[in-house]
Amino acid sequence: MTSMVVFNREVALERVGGDEELFAEIVGIYLEELPSVLKEIQSAVRAGDANGLYRSAHSLKGSLGALGAEAAQKRALDLEMSGRQSQLSHAPEMLADLERLLDELHRELSA
Repeated sequence: MTSMVVFNREVALERVGGDEELFAEIVGIYLEELPSVLKEIQSAVRAGDANGLYRSAHSLKGSLGALGAEAAQKRALDLEMSGRQSQLSHAPEMLADLERLLDELHRELSA
């Protein structure tokens, strides 16, 4: 797997017009909503719920994009597509990778 930047602060700030306060607000919302969205994704993968996986991964993908978290966003997109195509055979591995990336992102955002 190629190494990607977990979080690009410059990209994220650019997306909010350089507004540090707005960026901090977005980070706060992300950190608040992440546990429930991640739980939805985990449940969908365990239950083989392709539609649920599609919806929850799509939601997470958008949040990650706003943060400039490209690697995690790409993995959320992979899970979204997996759900859309009802191809869940690799979803557990993709989810494990996403969780690792989200842990790294959480550490960087909390720093």
